[in-house]
Amino acid sequence: MTTALDDDARRAATIDVLRTIDGGAAVVEWFSGHPNFGDAEILRLDLNRRGASLALSQSFSAKGHNGGAPFRHAIFTFYFSEDDVIEVSMHGFSHQNVIGGMWLRVADEAKPDASFIGTGLGRGDVEFEFEPCFGPFGTLRATISKITITPVDDDQKADDPSSMIE
Repeated sequence: MTTALDDDARRAATIDVLRTIDGGAAVVEWFSGHPNFGDAEILRLDLNRRGASLALSQSFSAKGHNGGAPFRHAIFTFYFSEDDVIEVSMHGFSHQNVIGGMWLRVADEAKPDASFIGTGLGRGDVEFEFEPCFGPFGTLRATISKITITPVDDDQKADDPSSMIE
């Protein structure tokens, strides 16, 4: 079990990573400076040859941190670079996919498997850690090229295009 101190260190590492990514500062701002993906739902994990991405649905209320606005709902999409080997070690993907939390950190300097030598591909520079709740948990390693935030009206229909706010 992690302690509040561990969570503070992991949150600080997540903020540091987000600040280096196109769209990452907007994620920090969305959460009023306290990124928290606890109880987020993984909508999609697309592992395509080109254009791989991860989409999460998350509801957030700043009231829990600093007396701010009521709940807001959004889809956060993390787009991955095409120049990496994406490493995934996930368990428990289902129809609900609620995670207990998601943390980002700078990945270690390990080299890609020998089978990728000479391909120009490297290992991703960001490691995602997904905590279990009712759905997937594990790790994912990739380079994030950008993050987008799409507000939605109803978090229960977040993967329905008609719920997106224009």
